[in-house]
Amino acid sequence: MTELADIHCHILPYVDDGAEHFDDTERLLAADVEQGIRVVCATPHLRHGMFESSDEAVTRQYERTKEYIEANDLPISLYLSREYFVDQHFLRLMESGNLLKMGAGNTILTEFSSRYSLEKIKDLLKAVISAGYEPLVAHVERYPSVAADPGYVGELKDLGARIQINAGSVLGREGAPQKKFTYKLMRLGYVDVVGSDAHGMEFRPQELLTCRKKIERKMGESYAAEVMWANPLEILSIDKAK
Repeated sequence: MTELADIHCHILPYVDDGAEHFDDTERLLAADVEQGIRVVCATPHLRHGMFESSDEAVTRQYERTKEYIEANDLPISLYLSREYFVDQHFLRLMESGNLLKMGAGNTILTEFSSRYSLEKIKDLLKAVISAGYEPLVAHVERYPSVAADPGYVGELKDLGARIQINAGSVLGREGAPQKKFTYKLMRLGYVDVVGSDAHGMEFRPQELLTCRKKIERKMGESYAAEVMWANPLEILSIDKAK
């Protein structure tokens, strides 16, 4: 089976708007196994005034989920980080150095408001990079100011950011404009990672295997392997699933 890595998902229970209960986590893990997803980085939201679960609470659910994976001998390597909403509250947190980075690397998953201008997003990314982190911009296709022109994504990459798009967008689940935009980004070589951004089996399920087959047909097998396996593992700083 084709191996896949998912480094943007909300499979931990009780911590954000993803899995509501541990039963939901179990179902999401079963879907991971069925699709051939062998490396997972859980990225629960952290956003002031909306998703404020502490790192300690998130870590407890991560450890519980790891124990379940090991007890049931599931072929999944699980990692933990956060999806950080970048605003002034985040910038203050970043100054403390208390961020959950992705794997053993120095990357953090960054999310922005749909109301931010391109210049504001660029300024915030510069702040993240200046602090020594490597930002992976979550679902870049969802920011209107950036999606106005594929070249704007190139500007984010020129700053040093990496780019993630959602599998659902590639498959047209978020409408034709986002689907068209993601293919433009892939053809321009701007996409580093395709992630599921899975929140549950009903709302935004994984669909990574379906997406990979679609990308293979449009962009080729080697490209699909790069954005859905090799690059995610490189970001986590692991050579292969352990």
